[in-house]
Formats: sequence, structure tokens, C-alpha cells
Amino acid sequence: MSQALRLSLVTETYVPQINGVSRTLDRLVRYLHEVGDQVQLLTPAYDEASEVPPGVAVETFVGRRFPLYPEILLPFTRTATVEQKWRDFRPDLVHIATEGPLGLAALRAARRLGIPVVSSYHTNFSFYLGKYHLSLLGPLCWRYLRWFHNASAATFCPTPSIGHILQERGFRSVHIWSRGVDAHRFHPGLRDGDLRRQLGLGEAERVLLYVGRLAPEKNLETLMSAWRHLPSGHDARLVLVGDGPLRESLQRQSDDRVIFSGYRQGEELARLYALADLFVFPSLSETFGNVMLEAMASGVPTLGFRVPGPQDVVEHGRTGILVDEVSPAAFGTALSDLLHQKENLRRLGREARDYACQQDWRQINAGVRRIYGDILQQASQRPSPCHLNEGRRARKEKLWIDPLL
Repeated sequence: MSQALRLSLVTETYVPQINGVSRTLDRLVRYLHEVGDQVQLLTPAYDEASEVPPGVAVETFVGRRFPLYPEILLPFTRTATVEQKWRDFRPDLVHIATEGPLGLAALRAARRLGIPVVSSYHTNFSFYLGKYHLSLLGPLCWRYLRWFHNASAATFCPTPSIGHILQERGFRSVHIWSRGVDAHRFHPGLRDGDLRRQLGLGEAERVLLYVGRLAPEKNLETLMSAWRHLPSGHDARLVLVGDGPLRESLQRQSDDRVIFSGYRQGEELARLYALADLFVFPSLSETFGNVMLEAMASGVPTLGFRVPGPQDVVEHGRTGILVDEVSPAAFGTALSDLLHQKENLRRLGREARDYACQQDWRQINAGVRRIYGDILQQASQRPSPCHLNEGRRARKEKLWIDPLL
């Protein structure tokens, strides 16, 4: 697709929020801007303004904090408000990245105005509900998500294994939108002896690193149990980078071999990755897991479980190790084995770095843009809708709620 497009990206998470979704969307926006597209962002109103390239239009909406994930702001807005934003911007295509109240208002507005829509699936909501004791809402959650995404012309998801799950659940027109990594920012050359000393790490101590939210859905209890039951004689330390509702509980369970560093960003985060000998990632809820790719780019192999998401990122025996049995004992055994395999860890790290260097954001996002072009071409071949016909509007109002009954 060579012709410039006008895209409106709708999301309930964006930088300055720190998570894989916000950083992925930021990469997409910057790529589209670089190739000459006009981009509009519809996001929550954060205390700190989002850093966007010059010329990117940002429309913000006041949001309320999501109880299960307080970092997330959910803007509740009228469909007519979103319609007005688009009458002014006149997008060719709308990309809805989140399925919350802002995403729903955007979907309804796009259908009213006859604007083509694509969506993306980033979060394993049904798994999260189980971790927060809301499993009974799982079937309703899947029903809503299936309806939401099937109302768009295409749904992007990060990995083939997640795509297979979505197709089994009845999602149509699923496309893979993988993830890249900045192999210049995340680099093994950033390994820093001064940082080791600042953290109180001995020269001979091996470093196990986790980066991410300290929350129930990350399966950190399994990691901590495996860590506590490692056989004696391992000269290793565990560094947890991130914060969240489990931090106090995890600190109570830990001894002085565990370091809690809080959130880190930019050069500081990259130096921590490069410091590590092994990246430990016990999560079962990921649709991708960008942090694994950042660790790989830093020359650090990953130890994780063979579950959807991570199994698409880590090649067992080449860029890391995947554990088949989901248990603290199995994870601990694999961890203990790797700590005895210094040369194997180095080999896995080199292979991980080689793999990560091939995951180029520009090439990946160019593929997304080509699908945008296909959707627009298909839309141009259909008859134009009567955008403001009141009878049609009333029917559309009914359509969005029917699947939830």
C-alpha cells in the first residue's frame, strides 16, 4: 500500500503507561508517521501527556481506574462524541486496540458512519478473570469478545497459538501481528560491573531476572516457590523488575537473595537485562510477552512454560528452555539444571540474541499496513452506506447489544 492513509487508533492503554500493549501501539504509530500517514489517537487522559511524533493528533477522554488493574484508565464516553472527532479528522480506517468502553463507543461510531474497522486482541481476559476469582464471567467475556472482534473486518493477534485459540472460539478473519524489538537499545554490550555493585551483587553470582507486573496473573507464586526450594549451593540472585499488588506479599516471602527494583525504563532497564544470566518468566496468561524478546536481544535466554504465547517466542533448546509441566517443582528442576550449565547458558544467550535481531519492527508493521490496504480496497468495492439514516442507525443500536442477551 503506497498511498497515504488517515488512521484513527483507539486504545485504553498507551504510553506513558508501561506495558507491552502500549509500547506495541507506540511502535505502530511511529511507523505509520514515518511512512507519511496521518494518525489520530483516541486515548485516556493521563496525568502525563503521551509523547507522540509531531503531527499526530491526540484526543483524550477522562477515565476511571479499572479495579482489577488500577494502572488502566477506562474512559466512558458517548458514541456521538467519538463521531464528532471523526467528522473533524475524517479517517479512512479505524483500528480499535482495546475492547473497553472507549473501544465499544468507537465501534458503534464507526458502524454509524460507515468507516471500515479493524481490531486487535492483546489480553487474555478470561485467564485474568480466573486469577481474580471471577471465573463464572468467563463464558460471557468470550461471547462479548467474539461479537466485538467479529464486528471488525480483521482481528490482529500476536502469535499463531493465540490465533488458533481465537479461531476455535469462533473469531473470524484473524491475522498475526507479531512483535519486534530494538536490538540496538537492548544489547549484551550494556552489561555493567558498576550496576552489579550498586545492586549488591557479587562478581561470581549469577543473576536471574524477571520483568513485568507483580500481579496474580503473572504466576509469580510458582516462581517464588521454585526459587525457595532450589537445592543449596547455587550462587545466584533473583532480581524482580516491576511493581503491582503482589509486591508486599512477595517481599514477605523473600530473603536477601531477592532484589525488588521497582519499575525501570529506557537505558536503566536495558542495563538490567544485560546484567542477567537467565530470564525467568513463569506467566501462563501472555498473548506474546514482549519482555522475553527484550531479554533475548540482550543476549539472555528465557526459562518459561510451554503455553500459548511463550511457546511461539522461545524455541526450546535454542533460545531458551520451555517446561512442559506447569508446577513449581518442574520449574525449579529446570532452573537448577540450567544453573549448572554455564556453557549452555552462554550458547542459549548467543542464539537468543541472533533470533531477536531478526525481529524487525519496521518489517512487522509494514505487514499490518498492507492488511489495512486490503481492507480499504475491499471496502471501496462495497456500496456506500447511508451514514445518517435514522432507521439504519436504530437497527445498528440494537445490533450491538443483542449478542450479550
